[in-house]
Amino acid sequence: MTLSYIKELHQLLTRHQETSEAVDPSGKKVRIPLLRGDWKKQGNNPTLPDGRVHEYCPTDFVQDEMEQLLSWHNDHVRAGVSVEVEAAWLHHRFTQIHPFQDGNGRIARALATIVFLRAEYLPLVIRDTEHREKYLDALSQADVGELGALVGLFADIQIRDMSNAIQTLRELRGEGISKIASSAAQRVKVRQLETEQEVEQLTERLLSVTQNRLEEIRAELELSFHQEGIDIEARVLRNSPDTATWWNYQIIETAKHFGYRADLTRYRAWTQLRLRLDALGITQTNVIVSFHHKGAVPGLMVTTVFLSTSTPDSGDDGAREELEVIPVADAPFTYSTTHRDPERDFRSWLDGALERALGIWQARI
Repeated sequence: MTLSYIKELHQLLTRHQETSEAVDPSGKKVRIPLLRGDWKKQGNNPTLPDGRVHEYCPTDFVQDEMEQLLSWHNDHVRAGVSVEVEAAWLHHRFTQIHPFQDGNGRIARALATIVFLRAEYLPLVIRDTEHREKYLDALSQADVGELGALVGLFADIQIRDMSNAIQTLRELRGEGISKIASSAAQRVKVRQLETEQEVEQLTERLLSVTQNRLEEIRAELELSFHQEGIDIEARVLRNSPDTATWWNYQIIETAKHFGYRADLTRYRAWTQLRLRLDALGITQTNVIVSFHHKGAVPGLMVTTVFLSTSTPDSGDDGAREELEVIPVADAPFTYSTTHRDPERDFRSWLDGALERALGIWQARI
């Protein structure tokens, strides 16, 4: 993939288009001849319904931004980034640059298709009636740093189209093609299982990092409070088969707060720091760190941190009364097996989230 190839692609896909919309120096919309196969020469920043202007890359920086885009893309290919992740990233990053006067959406979808075809998947087809709203919403989320929705949409389209293609082949071509199609489907399934196993191993490493940090915090709290002659109950716990669903409601509510769907049907884990001061009554504060799948994309995980106050277990049924849920991180930590140096990035994110959580706890005691 080269800049000249992308320009040729633009020239081909806009061959029947004569003009495009631009914005003159006074901010007025005008029609100008379309430069086929060449970067834009005038601004193409649209005005949104609420009056804000969505700004794309200025004309003077398009060449540099496009060179950087392809450099990053080639790095991703060499690193083995998952095909659905790379297709979504390349598509969105290209649209952020908006290098051509018009036709950028067509080129972005074509580039995503090229990524899929190289990996022996199907072309990416965004259908207006079926996908338009989800597609636009996913692009809006990507604009604020949340690429997961676009990755999930692209993956869902591929899975559905592949299933339909297999069924069509079975109906039209007979048993021989059917066997090939089934073999291809099995291959995809194996790759998904391998991805899930890899991300589970990565999550266990991040979980270990989290528990070690919580133990350090527990020890620091106990030392500080005991020096002041105050009893504090601080314990670090993690999920077990019997307690796996303890924080489901809070995890789902936290995911809603950040605008994504938490998938708790597949591998997940949590750990917590339980804090209780007898001098302040029976209410305890729990700092929960949850690891779970983000939407339906295989191998895409997310970590959230939230506070939950509750009454301790009491009575024979061990019932607890959950009082509130407070998301404490500015944003969740999203990762996959293609994440570069995830432990380093995770440690930095975790320390910030835990510091904020303890700050909220401190303000309430």
